Amino acid sequence: MIRLQIHKSAYDNYSVNNQTKGIFFALLAVLGGGLYAIPYRLSLETANALPVIWGVFLCAFLFSLPGAWLARHQTKYSWKIAGIALATSLAGVLGNYSICQALNLASPTLMVLLMRSEVIIAMILGWMFLKEFVTVRIFTAVVLILAGILVMKLDSLSFEIKEWSAILWAFSAAFGFASMQVLAKSIIHEIHPQVLNVFRLAIGLALLWCVEEVRSDIPALHISEWIWIAMAAFCGPFWGRVAFTYTLRYLTISKANIIVSFAPVMTLLFEFLVFGTLISWLETLGGAIMLAAIIWIFLPGLSTNAEMAEKLN
Repeated sequence: MIRLQIHKSAYDNYSVNNQTKGIFFALLAVLGGGLYAIPYRLSLETANALPVIWGVFLCAFLFSLPGAWLARHQTKYSWKIAGIALATSLAGVLGNYSICQALNLASPTLMVLLMRSEVIIAMILGWMFLKEFVTVRIFTAVVLILAGILVMKLDSLSFEIKEWSAILWAFSAAFGFASMQVLAKSIIHEIHPQVLNVFRLAIGLALLWCVEEVRSDIPALHISEWIWIAMAAFCGPFWGRVAFTYTLRYLTISKANIIVSFAPVMTLLFEFLVFGTLISWLETLGGAIMLAAIIWIFLPGLSTNAEMAEKLN
């Protein structure tokens, strides 16, 4: 009986430590995701989207290469991993290309709102293929987060769309990035996150180089544009994506998405600091709704941890 209690206590401590690590990496992903949009927007002011995406992929590849080289022995190389890494890369290219197409047909605000469907798509795919249990509490938190984002953009939201294809492209982008999460989660314990990131980016670079626009515009990029591209690559595909991939080692896709959904609020803060954009009361209210939903989803776990701490003391 005592031995069973010791094993249970060790298992509980292991679970608590894993959740703490998962939250830490998720917060890093939120910070990277919040910063990423600022240099990305600045680079797109003077350059086309596809060359910028290729440049971001290239810089992120170079940033990830040292860590991937050091972690090369922590990966189980197999045809299964190679195939899933290829599928992950294709999903990432699909997501980025779809974003470009959606931005050409609709307002960025509407595109961002539609892209939030990535959270629900990832949870459904995780339930279908990874058998991850999704509680009513998580679904309620997702609804609150979507409501918060909607409230944040009520004063600037425009539904004037010339073609319905814009909506399809936005959902295509959400599906691409959600698929990346599920594919990465399926092999995350067999391949180091930075090794997976390098494979994904290398394949993406090769695929994007097949586009004539990329090959012709890359040599014409100025040093100032490369600086913004490098900053976007460091914060997004490198820092943000690797941190999120680490998060998937310790948290379910549902919980990881709940935390990372706070990134738009971080973007608003950085946008205010860089561009001087004033945050309206609707944006403040929407951010508060999102933050409340994120805290609410973890309240049962936090109370359980507190009870465990009291028993140990």
